[in-house]
Amino acid sequence: MVFFPNIKTTPIAPQLISKLAKLYENKGKELYYLSLIANDSKVIKQSVIESDSEFSGHLLDIDLSNQRYKLLTQQGLSPTNRKEKLIANFLQFFKIMHKTESNWKLTSNGVIEIQEFIFKEFDPNSCIEKKRNRIEKKTELDNLVLQFNHLVSENENELITIFCSFIIDFINLRLFDNYNEFIGIILLMLLLKQYGFKIVDHVSFFNTIFNEEEKYIEAVNKSSLNWGIGLPQYHFFTVFIVETLNKMYYSFEKLCHNFQSDKQYSKEELVEQIVYNFNTLFTKEDIRKYNPYISDSTINRSLKSLRERGIIEPTGKGRSAKWRKTKSSKYQSF
Repeated sequence: MVFFPNIKTTPIAPQLISKLAKLYENKGKELYYLSLIANDSKVIKQSVIESDSEFSGHLLDIDLSNQRYKLLTQQGLSPTNRKEKLIANFLQFFKIMHKTESNWKLTSNGVIEIQEFIFKEFDPNSCIEKKRNRIEKKTELDNLVLQFNHLVSENENELITIFCSFIIDFINLRLFDNYNEFIGIILLMLLLKQYGFKIVDHVSFFNTIFNEEEKYIEAVNKSSLNWGIGLPQYHFFTVFIVETLNKMYYSFEKLCHNFQSDKQYSKEELVEQIVYNFNTLFTKEDIRKYNPYISDSTINRSLKSLRERGIIEPTGKGRSAKWRKTKSSKYQSF
């Protein structure tokens, strides 16, 4: 049974109306901000792909070192075990998702394909009995998706409230033996992208959720309270998601302003400014922390130039090599 069609007769709290108004104000600025970063959009999307992949692993408590996460998501290291293969699956999935314009449409088969693609090494439905259980539950999924598409097509309800109510029903139906909450986040992000919220391509949704993980869990639990007797409280999860999206827009606005400020310098000059601020040994990863949207090729080119000019010198070799300054550069502030 699904309950989210009842939102047609559910009043929206004034608190939520205010937050939704701010959200659509922020969304209205998207085209302007996207125009500011048009030349750097590809680099930004790549950074979001890497971040979404890494923090998907963190949300699922995949126990890998930070260095291993970076090697898998940023340098395409070949996985050596099931945990690393899962991160590689995330990376491949987000590459497909972020680098194409969304023509995705919510279908039952599409949901199952996402689960099978990402978790094929961790398939909770690998035995015959569980595969049979999945087939039985597919009828419930068909009904849920049918109700969702019908509500959207009516064009009478606010989209975010429909999305969030759908996700709470999806989670509580327990269509898969594991990972229902996580797949719910993926579906929500895909729906946001499909219906024009381009923010998910330029700020990491999964990083933002991870930073608010306790609030996310609390929102899901509160909205799921009394779900079994037909009285879910979708409001709590909707408020959380609207607040999360507004935080992402705030981060995006700061990012765009930083890009505007940085236009007075070339990418190589920006790297040199960052290097000047290091007082100890540093790595290429340290440079990326200051500006994650500078490409590896630019960092490598800049470090080579700084070395040839005698400003820095290496203290090791390979991917984890460290560098140190030998003299100050012409830039005196970051």
